[in-house]
Amino acid sequence: MNAELAFVLVIAVIDLIWLLCLLGLPFLTNAMLLGVYVPPAERGLPQVRRIRRTFLSLGLCGALLGLLLAFAAHRLSGGAEGWTLAALLVPQALAAAGAWTFSRRRALELKSQRNWLAPDSSRRTAYIGTGAERPSTGIPTWAYLLHAVILIGCAVLAAVYWESIPQQIPTHFNAAGIPDQYAAKSLVSVFALNLLQALMTALFVGLHLSIGRTRQNLDPSDPAGSLRKQNRFRGANAYVLFFLSLAVVLLLGWIQARSTYDFRGTLSAGYALIFALLLIALPAAFFFYVHRRGLLEVGANRHHGEDRYWRGGAFYYNPQDPAFMVEKRVGLGWTFNFARPLSWLVMSASVLLPLAAVAAAMWASR
Repeated sequence: MNAELAFVLVIAVIDLIWLLCLLGLPFLTNAMLLGVYVPPAERGLPQVRRIRRTFLSLGLCGALLGLLLAFAAHRLSGGAEGWTLAALLVPQALAAAGAWTFSRRRALELKSQRNWLAPDSSRRTAYIGTGAERPSTGIPTWAYLLHAVILIGCAVLAAVYWESIPQQIPTHFNAAGIPDQYAAKSLVSVFALNLLQALMTALFVGLHLSIGRTRQNLDPSDPAGSLRKQNRFRGANAYVLFFLSLAVVLLLGWIQARSTYDFRGTLSAGYALIFALLLIALPAAFFFYVHRRGLLEVGANRHHGEDRYWRGGAFYYNPQDPAFMVEKRVGLGWTFNFARPLSWLVMSASVLLPLAAVAAAMWASR
């Protein structure tokens, strides 16, 4: 596979994932109209469908604009990957934000006209049960020991084959898998990806524990049945999180091996494409499962906070709610309660720690 074709394929997969996140999930979230709760009886209204189509149409126009700008940036920059990717993704994100703002304003107007009200979350109840009736994520925390075993195995292999590691280690590859940046061989440069594996594993374990400790929000008319549905929904989230984290740890270990003791001159772009497709397959499988099991309403937050607590329809901010994490209104999974300081700490750590590990490795190898 030549460099140009590999770059196009990688960009296409990245953009597909990007657009699914920006446009696909908001468009497919039936219970919410751009972050505004829609009662079940009103979801088939022509006005609702029209607002959804407007959002999607505006977003797709932005997607087309991003593609044109990326093509121009690629030609004008002489094929610079960074400029091409930025010219593609940034305009698309800005267009999606504009489409969201415009369409959400229409949704709020329709809400006012139709007098939409979310069910009162204060009337929800907690259910105290035993055994299988207790809240559960479906997967035990100790399952993440598998990540630790892989991490240790990767580090041991790097130590055993230390003499086979070249003096100059590739630290960056272009889309075709050809190295274009190097660092001097050192403990930090060789084992930096193991540190990143550990940090990512710790982050995913923390998210797993948070999912298991999210507040029960049960239907008072059927608390046991509501708990079973919530357990299935939590379990589906936990399994997606587990396999995603496992894929990340394996990918980092493979990159470490192929850039140190098993370096063969190139890094196959095919594996990166497989990983990117996995990022699509896991959420798709999750969406299919919750739809088939009738769990979409469980994760729609229809009973977790009124519209006024959702800033911009996507960010939950409720100082009266002690919950650290809540189900997302738009998309799949959980989000933070940004009124809790711990939420900002965890979010900052999830972004800064991996960046700090990479920066430390680059600094130490200079």
